Amino acid sequence: MAKLVHSMIRVMDESRSVAFYEKAFGLSVLDKLDFESFVLIYMVSE
Repeated sequence: MAKLVHSMIRVMDESRSVAFYEKAFGLSVLDKLDFESFVLIYMVSE
């Protein structure tokens, strides 16, 4: 059976996008790394 291991999606509105993935897929933020020109947010299923 195939399993999604990693995906990267570029978004414009961080808080709106996190709220969407929390509600739509039940994901929660595991870690957040701030860089000078972008932010990486790692989300996991509960």
